[in-house]
Amino acid sequence: MLALPTMLLLTACNPENSEVVVKIVCPRINEYDAATQDKALAELQALPKDSALRLFVGDYKQLRDQIRVCRARAGAAK
Repeated sequence: MLALPTMLLLTACNPENSEVVVKIVCPRINEYDAATQDKALAELQALPKDSALRLFVGDYKQLRDQIRVCRARAGAAK
């Protein structure tokens, strides 16, 4: 329990030599050609309205959107 506060105190003693480097690492996004995207959309639309797969696809889209934001931030940080 005392280790963390002690480490924080020791590392805070010399602010002149302290440098924080933050590297943003974003997951890779798979790219799909237009034909594959069209096929996937048709298959998604053919699913029943209460299909659990619709929920999964929505979650996947949200993750892809978050990765795009992450990549934009990482590019802006350079």
